[in-house]
Amino acid sequence: MGLLDNYTGIGMSPRPQFLHQDYMLHIAHTMYDEVFANGMIVRTESTVTDNWDDKAPDVIIYNRNNVPLMFLEITIHRECRKIMRKCEKLQTRFPACECFVFDYETHELFLLDVAQRCWHSNDDAELCSAYLAQPLMRYIEF
Repeated sequence: MGLLDNYTGIGMSPRPQFLHQDYMLHIAHTMYDEVFANGMIVRTESTVTDNWDDKAPDVIIYNRNNVPLMFLEITIHRECRKIMRKCEKLQTRFPACECFVFDYETHELFLLDVAQRCWHSNDDAELCSAYLAQPLMRYIEF
């Protein structure tokens, strides 16, 4: 499941599993009021541009002009590295955008460090977004 999968039309599969959907909804819900109060928007599975055929990360924080500021992909362990590579490609289109990947099977969160060209893990340190007051895992865990 992920960033580049084609889910258009009824009956297209595979769709993300229930737990994947639960994480998406929970994350958007827990950050919604804070993001909105700070003049931003959080959406799930929305395209990164106004082209409805563009990429659609699981959770995105936009500014009020619909410019993506942060995106988060939720994935299973066996797909994690593949999703990370896809995120790296997408991030090149939006160099100022923060990029996170959450592996819900291992509960590991990753942050793309563009300057160092590597991924940091929450196993090493608490990972934070410049757009949220708390470490990102506080918005993820339920």
